[in-house]
Amino acid sequence: MVEFLPVASVVPHERHLPTVKVRVPRNSTKLHHGTLSIGEWTVPCVVGRGGLIVASLKREGDGCTPIGVFPLRYGLFNSSRWTPPSSGLSFPLVPMTDEMVWEEDAESPTYNRLTITPGGAPDAERINRIRSELPFDIVVPIGYNDASVEPYRGSALFIHAAKADMSGTAGCVAVRESDLQRLVSRLVPGMIIDIDFDEPTDKQPSQPGPIEIYQFRGLRPGPRLLVLGAVHGNEICGPQAIRAIIAECTGRKLKIERGLVTFVPVVNLKAFLKGEREGDRNFNRDLREVTVPKQYEDYVANQICAMMREHDVLLDLHSFRSQGSPFVFVGPRDHDSLIEPFARAAEEEAFASVLGPDLILHGWLSTNVNALMAGTGRAEWSHGGLTLSLSSGVGTTEYMRFAGGYGVTLECGSHLDSQAPVIAANAIRRALAALKLIDAPFPERTVKWAIELVDVIFAEDPDDRLAKAWKTGDQVGAGDIIAHRASGEEINAPDAGYIIFPDSAPEPGKELFYFGRMSSRFS
Repeated sequence: MVEFLPVASVVPHERHLPTVKVRVPRNSTKLHHGTLSIGEWTVPCVVGRGGLIVASLKREGDGCTPIGVFPLRYGLFNSSRWTPPSSGLSFPLVPMTDEMVWEEDAESPTYNRLTITPGGAPDAERINRIRSELPFDIVVPIGYNDASVEPYRGSALFIHAAKADMSGTAGCVAVRESDLQRLVSRLVPGMIIDIDFDEPTDKQPSQPGPIEIYQFRGLRPGPRLLVLGAVHGNEICGPQAIRAIIAECTGRKLKIERGLVTFVPVVNLKAFLKGEREGDRNFNRDLREVTVPKQYEDYVANQICAMMREHDVLLDLHSFRSQGSPFVFVGPRDHDSLIEPFARAAEEEAFASVLGPDLILHGWLSTNVNALMAGTGRAEWSHGGLTLSLSSGVGTTEYMRFAGGYGVTLECGSHLDSQAPVIAANAIRRALAALKLIDAPFPERTVKWAIELVDVIFAEDPDDRLAKAWKTGDQVGAGDIIAHRASGEEINAPDAGYIIFPDSAPEPGKELFYFGRMSSRFS
């Protein structure tokens, strides 16, 4: 198999370079509609169905188009369906052949490459294969993630013909078929494509602005649902799913009949803009209103806590660093003891059981409190030698229960899993149906089993390491080696159980992994 290697993927953004400019309105309800222009020539275009996304957050299969400036090196065309004009073109175009494949398997060594398969590629893999519509008669590859390829960062981004209904793409840029031929005639060697919002990202304030909130109120009484995304800035499935559902609501595909639903696509904007888990600190630890706010998350907490008190139910969308299947986190059974008293467990369990995943976890706060009360000192490193308070395990759902409501955390899978936004969006639809905010059948129960967290092990040294590449949900037997301390000491499973949230590179004082056991609570 022969591959075509690009010369470079990073192009300096200089004003004299011939440029294809793609602009999408920042606040439009149609996330994928924009314009494409070359000089004064401008036509409508569409981008990924999920809209634009910061290039560093782009992932395979997320349906988003990366923001940035990328080279356009050559084009491909189907000679059986289109003939270049006799006058010739300035831009290099190559006829497609049956041997050409664009590799989209992130595990392949030729990921995001145009490859040649001697003797011909399978029909289903050919770039010139027959499709229900014919958007690939002419394609111009966009030079994204191709000079130094990173797996799962996105592949096969092209300029091509749009579908007749101008629907969003899988991440490509598309124009009407008639406009595509005119576009090709305007391309010249050395051209770049500049993709951004109509108000360029680099002109946005460097400091995070106000919290973006969307709310839909039904005309009849009903529950008040709050849906949060990006509590941690590097967990982008929530914002993607929430924006897709907002578009469905504004487009009347989903109609809120009762109660109200409030969407906060990005809770922690500072962390989100950085593409990191935290802005100044972990928003989802020791969550409370702060009388004298000092850190960014303190200011956000004051707003989000007040918002939670105004709602009945919370759905908080997350993803995790390791590999693993999605699951739902719920709170304790009903009880009236000092730590997290609760009286709405039946409602919360019924809600969690229909959101889509087949696994439910519980025991979060009790595990964190027990770790701190055990007197082991394992949490003393996180604040310069000061022991954490018992409220350090309090996040959004714990605060929601404190405020009289109930709430769940939906862990949608790995950060890099292209299905995570799909799982999140599906859960939102199921939540709306379960709470009867929309007219839809009550969703079927999906939960089949449960794990109870019983312990958390903190890293003590930067060289503390997991014994293998554990995934969330991996099963272990009694005595199995789970991790090693920097000193070489083994950390063994106390009995049969499961690994949850393993972190391959934790900071001292942060969680190395959680340990859980099979629970009969949802059997």
